[in-house]
Amino acid sequence: MTCMVGEAYGVGSTVGENIGPVARFAVTVSCRRTGASGAADAVSLRTMYPSRLVREFAGRSRRAVREHWLFAMIAVCGAALRVVVQLAYQQALIFPDSERYLQYAHNFLSGQWSPDWLRTSGYSILLMPAVLAHNLSVVVAIQHLLGLATAVLIYATLIHFGARRWVAALATIPVLFDPLQLDLEQYILTDVCATFLVFLALVVLVWKREALGKGAALTAGLLVAAATIIRESDLLAMIPALLYVVAVIRPWRRCARLAGMALLGCAIPVLGYLSWFAVWFGTFNFVTYTNQFTYGRIVQFADCTGLSLPAYERSLCPTQPPAQRNLDWYMWAPQSPQVLLQPTAGLSKGEIIHDFNTRILEHQPLSYLEAVGGDILYSFSPVRGDGPERYPKGYHDFHTYFPSGKGELATLRQYTGSTGRVQPALAGFLTGYGHDFYVPGPLLAAGLVLGLAGTAGLGRARRSRLRGPCLLFSLGTIAMVVPPFIIATFDWRYELPQFYLIPIAAVLGVRAMTARDSDTSPPAPSAGPAPSEQEEPVHPAV
Repeated sequence: MTCMVGEAYGVGSTVGENIGPVARFAVTVSCRRTGASGAADAVSLRTMYPSRLVREFAGRSRRAVREHWLFAMIAVCGAALRVVVQLAYQQALIFPDSERYLQYAHNFLSGQWSPDWLRTSGYSILLMPAVLAHNLSVVVAIQHLLGLATAVLIYATLIHFGARRWVAALATIPVLFDPLQLDLEQYILTDVCATFLVFLALVVLVWKREALGKGAALTAGLLVAAATIIRESDLLAMIPALLYVVAVIRPWRRCARLAGMALLGCAIPVLGYLSWFAVWFGTFNFVTYTNQFTYGRIVQFADCTGLSLPAYERSLCPTQPPAQRNLDWYMWAPQSPQVLLQPTAGLSKGEIIHDFNTRILEHQPLSYLEAVGGDILYSFSPVRGDGPERYPKGYHDFHTYFPSGKGELATLRQYTGSTGRVQPALAGFLTGYGHDFYVPGPLLAAGLVLGLAGTAGLGRARRSRLRGPCLLFSLGTIAMVVPPFIIATFDWRYELPQFYLIPIAAVLGVRAMTARDSDTSPPAPSAGPAPSEQEEPVHPAV
């Protein structure tokens, strides 16, 4: 092949264009013919000067740090804090739920591929390499990295939509420094992984706004599906995702195609999981325990007085006054009425409990709404107590000791070969830190209100192009935070999405209402695939 090569900095070039923005080579190539040899020449030219590429990359990195120095400092502090957490509690913190995730990871490694009937098994699949290696430190290290990656995405998204650097940096503080986030990253639990996947899906969906492509829509659906297989309630994140597509994308035919791609990306993995579950349990569902979870929700207010019940459901009625009921006991204790219940009259336990739950909800709908509403309001409380149902928050606090009971320590020993180890000095620092610093609930509530105000078009937001992103992150918060309270009692674990989504919603809401909605997103491309493959022109709707 004969080529005329113009050099930059006295070195070789690629064919036709730059080697890339990192290398910053400006090279012109004129070739008489093309073919596989041209690609090979380009590769050889890339590899001839690795030291120059490294220097170029280092130079760009230094410039980026100087340009975004405030976020760099905050991120380094967040990373250092995560190192302290991982060293303080080794190898990982264990919650009662952790045992099942690890148990099913071990089952899968042993060739027993029956999914868990109590909780979705996606997280157990992810745990398989760590269980095989008897090393759970890797799991929590990855979860700490996901926390840092979330901060980078928050910052990048806000900068992308035109926010000031110091504002974008401040928006990362909840996910970088809140002790609840740090604590959950150290636990063998689904929360960090599932929340990150949904958050990443929303960022992918919103990044190009009206110029959203089929690949991005499909990817967003796949990410929501992955989160759903880890934690089934996250499937509801598809609702704000689809609403965003409907609100932003025009014309309608293009909107329908993109919504269809997102649904397709989500549906295929989810239907695959449901089919796997149906093969083993004969029901097209994620778990078989949904009715029992709901019983644990309604038993806090259930009053069977004056209610007509079949004789075989009478045992499910709680006998203590509501203030004296231990909801955790009703949910899990071996002596709980729902555990002792026996199938009868041709009905399974689940069917009997479902009928009982339905009767109570029809009998006391306002009590149910009051319970759910109370939990939602408490999630924005200025203090982090045990919650309306008095579920102990100690699991989500740092302690000077290893915060696990005998069962959790036995689980840790079984899957790592050692019991939990704590570094007293580091644990003491974290205990004080957890008491002294956390993001107040009212501040998060105010952020959500700002996001919803931007969505509603208040102030100058009526004509703002940021209304669509405000809708996505505001309703995304609601879709992730509210559903657990519908069938379960209060737990601070469910509030993790607030740290991810509300800061973005708040900043974009303010920008929309003050008409500061410029961003760095490129305009819709005027050139693309062949005319037969091109989509209709993009016309912003929101």
